[in-house]
Amino acid sequence: MKTFCGVLLCYQLVIASVLALDQVLLVEEWLQWKNQHKKGYRTKGEERKRHSVWLANREFVSSHNSEWEEHGYSLSLNQFADLTDEEYTGLLVGHSYPDYEDNPLVTKFRSGRDLTSHDLPNSIDWRTKGVVTSIKNQNSRQCNSSYAFAAVGSVEGAWALTRGSLTRLSEQNIIDCSVPYGNMGCRGGSVFSSYLYMVNSGVSTYSCYPYRGRQSYCSYTSNCTCAKMSGMVRIEFGNETDLQAALATVGPVAVTIDGSSKAFRFYSQGVFDWSGCSSTKLNHPLLLIGYGYTYVESVYTEYWLLKNSFGTNWGEDGYFRLVRNQFNQCGIASDALFPTL
Repeated sequence: MKTFCGVLLCYQLVIASVLALDQVLLVEEWLQWKNQHKKGYRTKGEERKRHSVWLANREFVSSHNSEWEEHGYSLSLNQFADLTDEEYTGLLVGHSYPDYEDNPLVTKFRSGRDLTSHDLPNSIDWRTKGVVTSIKNQNSRQCNSSYAFAAVGSVEGAWALTRGSLTRLSEQNIIDCSVPYGNMGCRGGSVFSSYLYMVNSGVSTYSCYPYRGRQSYCSYTSNCTCAKMSGMVRIEFGNETDLQAALATVGPVAVTIDGSSKAFRFYSQGVFDWSGCSSTKLNHPLLLIGYGYTYVESVYTEYWLLKNSFGTNWGEDGYFRLVRNQFNQCGIASDALFPTL
């Protein structure tokens, strides 16, 4: 009996030691995450709350990654890991579909012939053509400005293809000055309203009007105008073949997708494929810069390549791959626009 009790006691001590070690490792992981993302909290109570949220999000990420081969993409604890679901979705722009039909500045994309995806290049990446600027960080907690980054990015691409050189343009110019056209500064906006502003006023260079991540008075001057638009072209709702054709033949395209899911929020690498993603409830603009395919273990997967504005610690160094030709997943072709100069 004494031997049995001794073994049981040893077993309990081992379990207690393992649990204690797990707690130590969790604390170290939390501290490393805070340091990496430069997180600080005003009170101990706030830190306890954020730590609790972080632990719940960590469990979600770990559970997903334990089955990552089934999903085809992995997640990581990025800068949004201390936010609740409600807090994160509050950072997204919201979306309403503009009345494109009655606007003389908007034309519908025509490919010129009956195309299928087989008539187009197998892949394209506009980064290799020198028409995509580097990844930026909009600082979502202070400024909900993804619409400005997507709109400006598409104009940067069009301008570079027309002029032969790439110039960084000003997202801050759009945030501060496009409110009369329907945007709301750091409280959100749309690519469409940003385009309307740039048709009327043009857009400044970044060097003249750098990013501050907060809304201020419009300080645009015509002396700094770099690019101006004449109109815009829209892709037919849900038509991924037309979207592919426009991307391959014209250049980068501004799109708006459903970015509200936890899987998107914590996306790290791979081809994102989640059927629960809405194709109509859109809330996050990005810049579409390419497409391609993967062939892993006899599985062929087509994808879209997008540039986000969450910084390089999010996704694949700031970029995002989304499954292609899967019923307009996440609304990739629901509201897609590109500029005409």
